[in-house]
Amino acid sequence: MFVFGTAEDVFTMAIRIEENGNAFYTGAASHAQDPKVKKLFGELALMEEGHIKDFKSLRSQLSGSFLSEAVWDPEGLAESYLQASADTHVFTVEAAKSRLEKGMTAAQILDVAIQFEKDSVVFFLGMKELLPDPKDKGEIDQLIKAEMDHIRMLSAVAKTLAVC
Repeated sequence: MFVFGTAEDVFTMAIRIEENGNAFYTGAASHAQDPKVKKLFGELALMEEGHIKDFKSLRSQLSGSFLSEAVWDPEGLAESYLQASADTHVFTVEAAKSRLEKGMTAAQILDVAIQFEKDSVVFFLGMKELLPDPKDKGEIDQLIKAEMDHIRMLSAVAKTLAVC
């Protein structure tokens, strides 16, 4: 059964999300005035680069052209879910640049980044459900945990700004 195109399609979307995150954090780091915020955004940009490499590696290891023939999805809901999730992701590179150019405060940029990371977790959870190989699911779990760490890191810095 055809669920969502090819595994390559899904991993390509995941890579694009991480590339957008990298672009956002790189831009945010260059706009940040607060040294701890600038440092955090720089670190997150590097982490997103690592995620891009991880997804490219996972994509190259997939042998089948379809995600899973065992998934029963006669209405194509899985495909619709992942497509909607990717389409409504918090930002694209263009949206990220636009938001940064509007003179957002560090707190506002952190809020956008936190929402981006939450949306990434939701997308990757949906992606994981479509993968047939438990090993691949374990790899995605590691990336989900990394995105959750990003949320914690961003939230911790956001709290310090709120206290100041």
